[in-house]
Amino acid sequence: MTSANVEERQARMGLAACHQGGDPALVGLVRDQGPAAVWAHLRSGQGTTALARRASGVDVDRIEAQTTACGARFLIPGDEEWPVGVSDLSWSEPVGGMGGEPLGLWVRGPVRLSELVGGVAVVGSRASTAYGEHVASEWGAGLAEAGHPVISGGAYGIDACAHRGALAAQGVTVAVMAGGLESFYPPGNSALLERIAHKGAVISEYPPDAPPSRARFLVRNRLIAALSQATLIVEGALRSGAQNTVSWALSMQRMVCAVPGPVTSAMSVTPHRLIRQGQATLVSSVEEILGGLKPLNTDIPDYQRAQPTLFDSLTDHQKLVFEALPVRQGKSIDELMHVTGDSVMNLQVCLTQLQSMGLVKESGYGRWLAIPRPQSPELSLLGVANPQPPF
Repeated sequence: MTSANVEERQARMGLAACHQGGDPALVGLVRDQGPAAVWAHLRSGQGTTALARRASGVDVDRIEAQTTACGARFLIPGDEEWPVGVSDLSWSEPVGGMGGEPLGLWVRGPVRLSELVGGVAVVGSRASTAYGEHVASEWGAGLAEAGHPVISGGAYGIDACAHRGALAAQGVTVAVMAGGLESFYPPGNSALLERIAHKGAVISEYPPDAPPSRARFLVRNRLIAALSQATLIVEGALRSGAQNTVSWALSMQRMVCAVPGPVTSAMSVTPHRLIRQGQATLVSSVEEILGGLKPLNTDIPDYQRAQPTLFDSLTDHQKLVFEALPVRQGKSIDELMHVTGDSVMNLQVCLTQLQSMGLVKESGYGRWLAIPRPQSPELSLLGVANPQPPF
């Protein structure tokens, strides 16, 4: 590593330690002047801003030691492991006045961020219902089994269930923190987050000892969206933090999916509103999410495929005659001629064919009826118990 690379890495580490993250003004300065120049100016003692005052108290050597002590690594743009998706934050519209690519990322875990291809963010309420927890767990496992990393925020409720589902499926899951990686938040999920750090990755744009804050929770949501190809919201009340993640996904033109819930549940308000306003696609299975991720995907489970019916095998002429027949009273050949415009000979041949399939019968007096309900297992493929003419 060259001295220039070391200088840039230390400068980015120092800058990341003295701001809340997602500051478009600071990100713009770093882009235009370079991190080393911005850091040197803030440390020169000439600045009078709050950022300059905070920078004067940053000890980069101590942060590097803390990073090593907690088993983390520090990544910057240009590193081989730097995740490609976060670069979209450089052009996406700010949300709530926040935005921009992170100055650097602290990472704990064996998963390389550059390999997070096709990730799906699973977000939702902390005060989740049993319904939401079931969906998040099952779908987290289903996405992981299909090879899609599950990205979330490590919080109580939907986040934790999605992480656990992915871990149970032996898949990849990533948790993005609103504080440093020295000690995990929330404390009640520490054991879960340690498992994620052991098998997947836990990420933060803040130094190891940085405490979480309300502003940092909102800022980290942009990373959850940026690391993912799609965002799935499972549950969310009227005022939902998950809505913020969705807003980031929409600003980066990523796919957004929402799970419908009971209309009587307060946790269904945000997903239903997103669907109603056309901002999210309603999904009712993992397969529907995968179909959106792969628009040309034909790998649909058999139980979701439309099964061929006996009616599908009929010719257009046979369908025309069959649909012209009532299930009561019947019609004569002459009446069928007027309805179908066909000849007597053609009608007699067609009716004989339909009769051999068990679809029609002759009632006597030269009148023909459609059979009102399936008479054999094969006829159950018709999918209608009482076929009626369309007129």
